Amino acid sequence: MIGEREGHGVFACVLLTLSVLLATPVGVSAAGVEVRKMLDTSSLGDPFVFDVDPPGAVLVLTRDNIYDAGAGNFLFGEPLKNPGWLAFAGGKLQFLSNDALFIVDGGTPRKLLDVPLKSRVFVPDGQRTFIGGITAAGKPLLFLYKEGVGHKALLELDAPIDAMALARGKLFFTVGPRIYVLREGGPAKLFAHLPGFSHIPSIAVDDRNGLLYFSDGDNIYAVRGGDFVVVRRGVGGMLRCREGDLYVLSWRDHALFRMSGLSEALTASGTLVPLEDPCKRPVLSLYCGAEQRRAVLKTLAALEGSIAPGDAVARDELGAYMAGQKKEYERITAALEREAAVGAKGVLWGGGAEPKAVGANAAIVTEGKGVGLTLWDGSGIRVGPDSKAVVGDCGPSRECSLALEKGLLYFHANKPPVEGMEGPVPREFVIATDALTLSSGSARLAVFASGDQASVVVIEGRAKAATSGGESVVVVSGETLEARRGERPGVPGPAELGRLNRWWEEIR
Repeated sequence: MIGEREGHGVFACVLLTLSVLLATPVGVSAAGVEVRKMLDTSSLGDPFVFDVDPPGAVLVLTRDNIYDAGAGNFLFGEPLKNPGWLAFAGGKLQFLSNDALFIVDGGTPRKLLDVPLKSRVFVPDGQRTFIGGITAAGKPLLFLYKEGVGHKALLELDAPIDAMALARGKLFFTVGPRIYVLREGGPAKLFAHLPGFSHIPSIAVDDRNGLLYFSDGDNIYAVRGGDFVVVRRGVGGMLRCREGDLYVLSWRDHALFRMSGLSEALTASGTLVPLEDPCKRPVLSLYCGAEQRRAVLKTLAALEGSIAPGDAVARDELGAYMAGQKKEYERITAALEREAAVGAKGVLWGGGAEPKAVGANAAIVTEGKGVGLTLWDGSGIRVGPDSKAVVGDCGPSRECSLALEKGLLYFHANKPPVEGMEGPVPREFVIATDALTLSSGSARLAVFASGDQASVVVIEGRAKAATSGGESVVVVSGETLEARRGERPGVPGPAELGRLNRWWEEIR
């Protein structure tokens, strides 16, 4: 009976945590900070570890494989046995599997050494690999491995290492609430002691700006010298810093985010200062609130499937909490619909600029960076770099029209966050180019326009493609169509994944 009560208490705690969840709205920026959602990880089985290589490719460790986010596929045809960690060593991938450390050479894994440790973490730099873990005798140790030389124990610790990061030849690692720094051949020195934290599961170092980021799993923080600030509440997880951008694998939101311009914004005044929250503004607060409720409802829907069939109490608790979240989401979307009828049709974000509300017939012109637009109903548009698009009257009417004059555009129609939940009244979305006019009700697609030519790739759903002469074809999921103004449309063919990935890299 005590165990049952404790179980319900834990569940209630989960609900309490969700009630204060502040999901990062995709593309919300402050003081030049740009936040972009790069990957939805919910289909990958709740991954815990990822890394980014120097050119920007993202790899995510799953239960039995490694997922390449850019290519959209898994690296290995056969499942990995008990994979535990991954990291890039220069341009080469290293990973732990089956109690051994491997390196990938030319697409083929090669074993480096056995790692018979528990609670293993490691970080490489191409020349060295630092490995932390607990030995069979129960001792937390830090090892150094060099290929061709072997490995040696560097430190015995009072508790296991939770996280590591390398920057300018220095190793940063966390033990409980303490962060240490170690240079090879020297002693470990205390970098920061944070008594308010039981442990620190992730750190990342921006050596360009001299900042160390860390996360307790719920929030993100930054440390520089004696300065310490909260960067983002409600969004935490595994961190990586590459080329000045901070990447966050949010374990709670099941998503990977990239934050650009963050370090510069935090240090603009010479010392660390908290960022202004753009969601405090009246119209933007509605959009932020809608993003927050969508994230919460998606998490609750995933949680619903994990409840034991006989646990009626937990199911009732979840049902009651979800009902409240649905009601609040419906209240916010109703307010957004009223606003869209007379004013803002969406929020423009990204491109290094402050987010702002836009009305009907807004022209979006980009140069070196793309931007995003979130419509009042949750539908999303991304306009690539060196592109021009015009958003028509996309208020609460039966049709939302967009015009792409040149460049790249990605569009996805909103879906309710929970299956079966009612949302805004379905309507038709129309994307016009000089060569083609595309119409659909709920498709996800990418469009390219250049002069009198246009191409479309339908990623999900279907779209009707019509010429100015009235001739039309239907393009379905996984197909692409190219057209030239004044000519009859061809036959849709299979989409080229590599081409779509290149488009996606430019847009995002």
